[in-house]
Amino acid sequence: MIAVRKFLLLILFLSFAIVYSQTITGKILTENGTAIPDVNVYLDGTKISTTSVSGGIFTLDIQGQKSGNLIFQKDNYETSIFPLNQAIGKSVKVIINPVKEIEEVVIIPYTEQAYKDFINYFLDRFLGFDREEVSIKNQRTLKFSYDKKNQFLKVKAPQTLIIENKKLGYTIQYNLINFETDFKKKNTSYLGTSFFKDNSDKKTIILNRMNAYTGSLMHFFRSLYQDELEKEGFIVNHARRIKNPKYPSEAEIQQLQDHYNFVRSQKNMVIKLSPELQDIANRKNENSEFLMAILKTKMKESDFTKRKDARLFIDFEDLLMVNYQKYYYELKKGNFVKSATASAQTSFIHPEALEFEIFPEGICSEPDQLILEDHFSNQNVSKMLPLDYTFGN
Repeated sequence: MIAVRKFLLLILFLSFAIVYSQTITGKILTENGTAIPDVNVYLDGTKISTTSVSGGIFTLDIQGQKSGNLIFQKDNYETSIFPLNQAIGKSVKVIINPVKEIEEVVIIPYTEQAYKDFINYFLDRFLGFDREEVSIKNQRTLKFSYDKKNQFLKVKAPQTLIIENKKLGYTIQYNLINFETDFKKKNTSYLGTSFFKDNSDKKTIILNRMNAYTGSLMHFFRSLYQDELEKEGFIVNHARRIKNPKYPSEAEIQQLQDHYNFVRSQKNMVIKLSPELQDIANRKNENSEFLMAILKTKMKESDFTKRKDARLFIDFEDLLMVNYQKYYYELKKGNFVKSATASAQTSFIHPEALEFEIFPEGICSEPDQLILEDHFSNQNVSKMLPLDYTFGN
């Protein structure tokens, strides 16, 4: 079982300790003072990690990183998350406790049948479709719950997931905090922490990483932070969804649905529609509910972001349409060569008037609250790169 305490980690700064600013040292204990060895200590989403040894002692070289979250994780213990910038250069005392098995009322149980019914759906959304190159070594530890009435799927991982990505040359330890799908709303979201182990420096692996990076959300956010969107090939447009006048009104849709419900209640297998209802059905099937209006093309970064105290925030009410011409890299005679032809990628970002801070590593605050569509929304764990990734490595 995984429990998460975000920003509730007890961290005591010892003023007498003399340490280097690139290092965080400390000791991990339970509340009653028992030292905890073998705790994974890592900077979320990077290859920067260590493990506590006998006596709960750890030392973590953060390699110049200035932002992100420190993760203290061990199976059957609470997972604690803490901002890195509050611990840099400090010696800390970390308190985490064993997870208490609290009896809870489970309305929708986790079942083996739900696992069988939805494991492939989960893997498609979470990992992607390449089962040979990317796999979860301990996927049978996953637990599935499906609410048939509300068409709602939940997945939990009592143990840290061990993910092997042969294509990108990483082993990822992924602490899945939450995975949910609302089939009615056609919405899937998941959240977790991770750290990477680099398994290969082959040129084919480096090539795959380069192609995974270019045009990715990480690439976009890094370019945005550096004020280099145009240089890096991104074009951002101001978009807005408007109601399609050809699409039926809510009242017409309800009228059609009421007719369907009535026919089904009569146990009639043949559904006949009046000319009026047939027209509603045709307009519903032939038209999308909304049309996309482009209000401004080639926006400047300042049109949808703001800077406060050297920090960058997305601050925008409508949709951001992000276009990118992707040139894949190829390996020719041992050299990396950009292909001559490009493929067009389009993504949509929904800030919805909320503020999201953008960090130089290529991530944003509250990523589970930022709605993505099209290309950016398809960037699953199989395409994940560590936050300390540098292009060409």
